[in-house]
Amino acid sequence: MKKIKNFKITIRPREISRIMRKLLNVAELDIETEESVQRACYFYGKTINPAVVYETFPKDNTSFVFDNPEIPSKWVALNYYILTIGNSLKEEFEKNKDIFGRYTTQIVSAISADTLEQSKGFVQKLISSEASDEQCELSRGVELPHDKYAEICKILPAEKINVSVLEDGKISPEYTVAGVFYWIPVKKRNKK
Repeated sequence: MKKIKNFKITIRPREISRIMRKLLNVAELDIETEESVQRACYFYGKTINPAVVYETFPKDNTSFVFDNPEIPSKWVALNYYILTIGNSLKEEFEKNKDIFGRYTTQIVSAISADTLEQSKGFVQKLISSEASDEQCELSRGVELPHDKYAEICKILPAEKINVSVLEDGKISPEYTVAGVFYWIPVKKRNKK
C-alpha cells in the first residue's frame, strides 16, 4: 500500500472560469464573477489537502474486480486508488456560503472538480512510472461506482487518509473518488 498525503495542487483560475462558463451556460463571465473566481481560487487554495492511498494487484491475486465494460482484454495487473481533497474546502464554504457572491456554490463546485481531476492526473503519473518499469502502460482511469466504495475501503486502508463510508453508502469527505488503472503489457517491436 502506498499513501501520499498533502501533495501540492495549484488551483488554476482560468480552468475554474472555464468550468464556471459551462456551469452557468454562458459564453463569457461578467467582470464581477471573474473577480470572484480569482479571489475564491486564492482563498480556497490554502484549504485543499489532497491525499491518496493506492495499491497494485497482479491479475492472479486480485480479490475484487468489478464488472466494467471498459476493462482492457490483456491486463496483467491493476491499481485501485482512493483519492480525496479533504474536508477543509467544504468546511470553509459552510462558514459563509455567499462569501464570493451569488455564485459561490458553483465556484466551490468548479474548484473541487478541477482539483480532483488534477490530483487524479498526479496519481496516474506516479502509477504510470511504476508500470513502465515493468514494461507496461496504463489504461485510462476508471472511476468506481459509488455502490463499490464500501468494498474498495475494505481492500485499501482508507482511514489512513481520513476517508470512510457512511451508513447510507456515501463516502466522506464529500470530495473523494475511488478508481482503477489497468496495467497493459507494452507490445515489443521487432527489429528489422
